[in-house]
Amino acid sequence: MIKYFYIALFTFAILGFVGESLAQGVTIPKGTPITLNNYADLLQSIDNFMIFAGTLMAVIFLVWAGIEYVTAGADQKKVTDAKQRLKVGLIGSLIIFGVGTIIMTLQLIGGGDINAIFR
Repeated sequence: MIKYFYIALFTFAILGFVGESLAQGVTIPKGTPITLNNYADLLQSIDNFMIFAGTLMAVIFLVWAGIEYVTAGADQKKVTDAKQRLKVGLIGSLIIFGVGTIIMTLQLIGGGDINAIFR
């Protein structure tokens, strides 16, 4: 029990010294405030990346399912696994493209500006 007390005491002492030494002479930089347009641009960038990554993963998944189906031969378990993987890949692809379509439709309604929808 005393060992843990000394460990905690040592940890707090180190953190106290480090925090005190880092706090000296630190000035907080002044920047520009985050606006709704900046936030919307960030979300759109994340959205574009996620759709790209999801599309890439869907293509890889579908190709993998096709290769497994072709190489399955007469083994029914491998054939059913490949069909299941193909089905899951197609459903995932539809979800990814459906979300992308919904987002693009909302952007078109807003005249290309996603913020215009929420005004």
